[in-house]
Formats: sequence, structure tokens, C-alpha cells
Amino acid sequence: MRIVALTLAAAIGAVGPLLAAGDAPSVLVRAEAPVRARLTETLVAYGVVAPETGRLSAVSVPHAGLVVALRVSVGQVVRQSEQLLDLQTDPTANQDYQQALNELEYDRGEFARLQALAEQQLVNQTQVAAAKKALSDAEARLAAQSRLGTESLATTLRAPFDGVVTAISVAPGERVAAGAPLLQLARTDRLRAQLGVEPSDAQRVKPGMPVRLASVFDERKAIDTIVAQVQGMVNPQTQLVDVVASFANAGRAGLLPGTRVRGRIEVDSATAWTVARQAVLRDDRGAYLFQIRAGRARRVDVAVGIQTDERIGVSGPIDPTEKIIVVGNYELSDGMPVREAPP
Repeated sequence: MRIVALTLAAAIGAVGPLLAAGDAPSVLVRAEAPVRARLTETLVAYGVVAPETGRLSAVSVPHAGLVVALRVSVGQVVRQSEQLLDLQTDPTANQDYQQALNELEYDRGEFARLQALAEQQLVNQTQVAAAKKALSDAEARLAAQSRLGTESLATTLRAPFDGVVTAISVAPGERVAAGAPLLQLARTDRLRAQLGVEPSDAQRVKPGMPVRLASVFDERKAIDTIVAQVQGMVNPQTQLVDVVASFANAGRAGLLPGTRVRGRIEVDSATAWTVARQAVLRDDRGAYLFQIRAGRARRVDVAVGIQTDERIGVSGPIDPTEKIIVVGNYELSDGMPVREAPP
């Protein structure tokens, strides 16, 4: 009986420490090493690519006429000197040229006749001077008609530069007035993206901020540029504030006029401790996270900075040698034992 009692007492003494350890169970967590990195806060806006306003050019003729044929269509890329349309000169305009030509021929002959008479002293120099002035005026009128292009019965308009046809205002068979716009060309060496941002975010956007433009259908078609202008009013059609970003060599990026784009505007950036979003918790004392010190969770109060989709920048008394708990932290309190899950 004595041997049995001693054995039972020994067993109870061995179990005692296990029960004490079980009173404070550890929590299984996942953790990562602290990392300092540069975070960038971006503002996403959508818009469309269009030609620069200063790169648009209206094609017209200085005389009236009749559109005979169109040789291009909207959206067509044209090269310098490529044919755009054929125009027949208005008969009245051509008649003005013929009249100026006839007047010049008459005044030229009259001046020559008076010069010959003056050599015979049959007319005075005043008459010769008047004839000379009439000849000079006739030459100026004919030159003006030539600049108007009225000497030709038909005209073929050609592209003044490499570009794209953005608008056509006429149709074959249509009569047009002198100086009326016939079509519009845009240079494609420089374009602009007009992005719409919420009015509440517009004040954060400043000219010069970096912005990455990419096609909403193909992220590979992208280009990096900067904000050129922030409009000072709400667009009545979109109810957004327009932000303009201009760029060159759009053809290389594949962002042609009319392309729908997504713009990521970098509104802020800073270097800080970066942690997973789920690592940061909040209570009535503010934001905090847990680090692992000697197998226990240590609360660290932090200030939250720039946030991205997956990471948050924080500042505070973070120990770079202690891992930050990113999973399992909702169950923790300061000083609670933890055990780290294997990677």
C-alpha cells in the first residue's frame, strides 16, 4: 500500500507543471520582418486621349467653291502633301481673276502708249505717272486673286503636315463659302489625356505630378507623363474636374486619339515602415500592431501614413529586429504568448 501511494504522489507531482503551462495557451500567428520602403499614394482617374488643342488645324480655301470629291475619312492618317479633297472654283471667283487679268493687260498697254507719247512730248509726265500707278494697282489686284487661288477652275487640297483627320464638315456636291472650314487635321506627334477626378480629390492634384496612362483594354499600352493642367471648375457633362496630361510619341505606346485610358496620378509618396494592411489594428487609443519579443506579443502604437491596396506605411517605436504579426493578431493582447506558424 505504501508503494502505491508514493507512485500516485509522484504522478500528481509530474502533472502539476503541465497544468500550470496550460493555464496560459499560446496563439498561432504568422509574422513578417519589418521592411522600410517607399510607398506611393495614387489617385485613379479615367478619361480619353485627344489631340492637343494647339495641334488642331482647320483646312479651308479663301474662295467659294463646289466640293467635287472627298479623298479621306474621319480617323484616317494622312501624310504631308497627301490629297484631301477636290474643289471646283466658284465661277464668280474665277471671273474676278479674269477681270483682274484683263485690267492688268489694259493698264500695261496704256502705260506703254503714254510713255511713247511722252517721248514725243505729246503728253505730260503727270499723265504718265497716273498710268504707272494704275498699272501698279492692277498688278496688286491680280496678285491678290492669285493668292486666293481663283485663277484655277479646280483645286486639290493637300495635307499641310502629317496627321489624322478628326472632322469633315462638307460632303460632295456641297457649295462652300470663302474661308469656311472643310475638314480638321490634328498632329499626332503630341496628344493629351483628359481625365476626370472627383471634386473632393481635385485639390490634391497639382501640375507636375507624375501620372501613368494606360489603355483600359490593354495595360501594356501605357506611357508615363506628368499632369499639365487642373481645371478650376466642374465639367457640366461628367460632374468631375478635368485633369489634363499631355505626352509625346503616343504612337509608340499605342495610345491613339480616342483611346479610353486609366490614369494613376501620384499624389503623395514617402519612405516608411511598410506592413500588410491586416497587421494594423485600431481601438480607442488609436492604431497599433504587434511585434514578437521572446515568444510574446508586444503592442506598438503607430501613426498611419500612406496606404495602398495591400500595404500601409506606419511610423512609431518599431524594433527592426522583431517580426510584425500579420495573421492572428485579432486574438492578441499585449504580452500574450504566441507561436509562429511555419512558412
